[in-house]
Amino acid sequence: MAAARAIEGHTEIEGQVSMVWPMPEAEQYEQTENAISEKPFESTGASNDTSSNIYTSMLLSIAWKSLTAQQQRLYLYCKAQYYAEKQKPNGDPLCFTMNQSKWADLYGLYKRNNGASFIRDMTALIEHGFVSCVECGAISRSKSIYRFSSKWQKWGTADFEILPCEMTVAMQRKKRIKKA
Repeated sequence: MAAARAIEGHTEIEGQVSMVWPMPEAEQYEQTENAISEKPFESTGASNDTSSNIYTSMLLSIAWKSLTAQQQRLYLYCKAQYYAEKQKPNGDPLCFTMNQSKWADLYGLYKRNNGASFIRDMTALIEHGFVSCVECGAISRSKSIYRFSSKWQKWGTADFEILPCEMTVAMQRKKRIKKA
């Protein structure tokens, strides 16, 4: 509140005329000792609200830029899901789950009868090195488990490779068919 008071209050700096600049209510932040505790332009402030930030280096990468807008949106929802899950699958701190009840019902990214679009977009995230598939739920009829990856940083270079163990079953089948 000290910053807000200084801006809203009359101040005199070395004999300059003081001015009052009231801050719009939406821009006033409640400050704690070390950080701003709420940002009304980002959140409703609900206690279960999570953030799904990404860094500028990712936004400016060729891998990110080559994704469609829907694929980028799916990645952001994967991040939201990752932060929302307190119990990480397989005990791996980089893993998260995603299934039809989440991408269709909870997030509304795709219609329930449009699983092909979800699979296409998740495949693109895997092929660009943003996530890898740890367990494909299609086999066991359970939630698929994905893991965040830093391979996107090498996308488009000779060092970039997605291993079969990082792919979905459908991707592995497609790769085998291409080889034959």
